[in-house]
Amino acid sequence: MPQPRAPRGPPVATLPPRANLAKYCLFTAAPLSFLTFIASSQSASPFARVVLLAAAALSPLALIYVGLRTTADHDPVPVPGTTNAPGGAGRWDWSDVVAFVPAAAAAVLLTGTVLLGFTQAVDSGLPAAARSAVESFAGQTASYAAALAALAVLLVWRRGLRPRDLGWRLPRPLGRLGWLPWLAIGVVGAVVALLVAQWLGSLATDLLPNSPNTQCTTVRGEYGGYVGIAIPVVCVVAPLSEETIFRGFIYGWLRRHVPVLPAVVISAAVFSAAHLVLVLALPLFGVGVILALLYEYSDSLLPGAVVHGLFNLVGIIAILGATGTC
Repeated sequence: MPQPRAPRGPPVATLPPRANLAKYCLFTAAPLSFLTFIASSQSASPFARVVLLAAAALSPLALIYVGLRTTADHDPVPVPGTTNAPGGAGRWDWSDVVAFVPAAAAAVLLTGTVLLGFTQAVDSGLPAAARSAVESFAGQTASYAAALAALAVLLVWRRGLRPRDLGWRLPRPLGRLGWLPWLAIGVVGAVVALLVAQWLGSLATDLLPNSPNTQCTTVRGEYGGYVGIAIPVVCVVAPLSEETIFRGFIYGWLRRHVPVLPAVVISAAVFSAAHLVLVLALPLFGVGVILALLYEYSDSLLPGAVVHGLFNLVGIIAILGATGTC
């Protein structure tokens, strides 16, 4: 009796369950990212509306394309075999970077809607100012959680990486005390970051005298005098999330391809631009440079997180303090 022929060609590779999950998450995120950018464009300025509509058109295509690539791209990318690349060089490629913003936008639509809706349902008995502070806390926490969820889909599920691959590991040792001196360096770095930001902020104000500090007025409008509600999100959630994204993810990817100086400058510029406040662009760029250098030479996100948290603590107290001015 004739035996059936074996199928021609190489055997079809079986994706790990984590990679399959990442692929379907990316496919599901495609229409959600479209809806998120469309909704955001409704109240935007004419120029911003054009940008957001273009993002709405391109983001589903990017997510579907990256999802289809998961079959070939489900393993960590090898660290470049050069002496110039640090041990923390990102083990991901451009496709993960391209997919991050639309994936995060889709996650914001899900987490923001659910968490904000729940918050509004339980805080109705609070005074208006307290309700605004609680809902601002919920909204900002949801946004950061959404961005980290997008990274988890792309790097943990799609690539099989771990938090330590993003920089969450102990700093390299310094003498007998091991990594502990980096904590003291973080405190000193926070003081330096405050002085640099103050000097560059004064320069930015002289260069842009008519540019308002909308971040200050927005934070005051959201939190009022409820500094105790603002501190956890501003000094803990934001630093941990932003160090993961801007230093671990963005800077780690840049260091695969370029030397320290351009990687520091580009990552600091992205960090500054992401805050969307023109008059703060220069001081936040200076802070971004300090944070990137700390990551480069400590090989860990921990010192930068200390600097970032202390820097934000001083900033939020100054903004919400009774004598502070915007």
